[in-house]
Amino acid sequence: MRYLFLIFSFLSIVHSQDYKLVVSILDFKGEDVSEKILKASYQRLETSLIQSNRFTVVDKKERDEVLKEQEFQQSGLCDDECIVDLGKNLGAEYLVIGELIELPGLYQIDIKILSVETGETTKKVTSEIEGGMKDLLNGIEEASREIVRQIASGGDSSPVIQQAGIALAEKKYSGVFIESNPKGATVMVDGEDRGFTPIQIEKIEVGTRSLMLIKPGYETLSKGIIVTEKEITNISEVLIPKTGSLTILSEPTGAMVYLENIPRGKTPLDLKGLEVKDYIVDVELKNYRKKTLRVTVQYNQNTTQKFELESLPGTINAIIDPVSATVKAYGKKYKSSGSGITKVTLPAGKHSIEISNKGYESQTRTITIGPNEAVPLEINLKKKPAGVSSNPDIGFLTVHSMNDDVKLKISRTPGIQELPLDYYELKYGVYNLKAFKKGFESKNVKATIRQQQTEKIEINLDKKTAKKALKYSLYFPGAGQVYAGTYQRGLIYSITSIAMGAMIGQGFGTFNEEKDLMDQYYSNYQNATSPDLINSNWNVYNDQVQVVNDEQQQLLVFSGILAGSWIMSLIDAYYMSGL
Repeated sequence: MRYLFLIFSFLSIVHSQDYKLVVSILDFKGEDVSEKILKASYQRLETSLIQSNRFTVVDKKERDEVLKEQEFQQSGLCDDECIVDLGKNLGAEYLVIGELIELPGLYQIDIKILSVETGETTKKVTSEIEGGMKDLLNGIEEASREIVRQIASGGDSSPVIQQAGIALAEKKYSGVFIESNPKGATVMVDGEDRGFTPIQIEKIEVGTRSLMLIKPGYETLSKGIIVTEKEITNISEVLIPKTGSLTILSEPTGAMVYLENIPRGKTPLDLKGLEVKDYIVDVELKNYRKKTLRVTVQYNQNTTQKFELESLPGTINAIIDPVSATVKAYGKKYKSSGSGITKVTLPAGKHSIEISNKGYESQTRTITIGPNEAVPLEINLKKKPAGVSSNPDIGFLTVHSMNDDVKLKISRTPGIQELPLDYYELKYGVYNLKAFKKGFESKNVKATIRQQQTEKIEINLDKKTAKKALKYSLYFPGAGQVYAGTYQRGLIYSITSIAMGAMIGQGFGTFNEEKDLMDQYYSNYQNATSPDLINSNWNVYNDQVQVVNDEQQQLLVFSGILAGSWIMSLIDAYYMSGL
């Protein structure tokens, strides 16, 4: 990395009180390198030259006007005569031409500085740098300091330096004592690892130096320090811990939150300034089971953790006459004891209880039970009537539900019934029953009606939830809206997604065709032998490159619309479905 931007930095350290070099920088080129990175590299170099106050940099707007007049495309294919003409028209003494190649985990850079006077390349460097865009840009500043040391040691006699009339002083050194709170931080001076704090560095070059303190769990400290010649420079820094925030939610709310066994407040709870690590979080609420989870707090991020609390069960103490009855609740059957008291443990909430006994009419009760609550229930069963229907083909249907205001549709019968439904007369046979209620998931049940008998059915509906709506929209945009009953919005999301999918498929085929054509044009350019044919094939290739880029941009737009529609469908399904 030390030599990556040797050409960049030697321009920025040239010092002359009476003379400023006139430099023009051409836009950097790079195959498969984003315009953002190319533009940032140009701007960093331009800023460095201007701030040095030792160079006159040709204005980019003025440069572009001259380039347009000369039809020079910044391709680097200009001959010596072209360079001389270009530089003269720009009023520059040197041209900087660069190319970036982005590889996985690193950048390769090719730089050359052309003399306008001679048309020759005075400097040419090919270097590699590991890291990202930040490392690429920081290399400019780091390389500037390195080239100063190179020039001071007599290792550079380039025409640019000689023309500027540089007089470099001998290097001077002094000592620096560096400490930090907490100690044990890695000390980097001008990018070089010098040890751990506290540390005294006996020999360090006098002047402005770059200091970096690095310690796991703490923010990296970067600053400039001034090393004086006459005395040891003392530096003491306090490192800032890396922190994040944590949001604790619970259903229901109002639960006490314990962080590492320390009470921190009730939900919903926001905890800020937490050390980056794993925490044991306990959530407790009266009449609910305690819940414990391990939660990771990440640097400079907010972590949200929701606790779904399970209520403690309650008990129904059923006193039944006669004592031999059967109690059916929550999908289970309980036989009454000899004492006539049947204990039924159920989750807190609303339940439908059916009590039956052979030869007796069954009874159904709807009971609401709280957490840890004991509810008494007295039941006296009545014997079934001895009589039968006058129509021997008739049976009876009884349907109950723990949900209120449930509607029932019975196949092969007119109209809609309301629950509870007791002893509804039907001709013997099999019937399809559909129970439904707004805001709840409908349920279908088969009922077998037998002659002179009663078919008893319990249908309990589950409430529609935003989570299920989100799940359906995750599978396909608009499905969650249909589930929630907002059919028009669901149709819009579905049609949009299908249309974008079709456009993406068609556009991808066109893109591949245009790309194959671009590759063919490039092959023609490479195989051309005459100057006229080379220029002609190059122009055709460049035009096709633009076509391919346009097709690619169109694919990105369609993909963005599809992704946006999908995301909006998810948000709409979860937050605006009314569930």
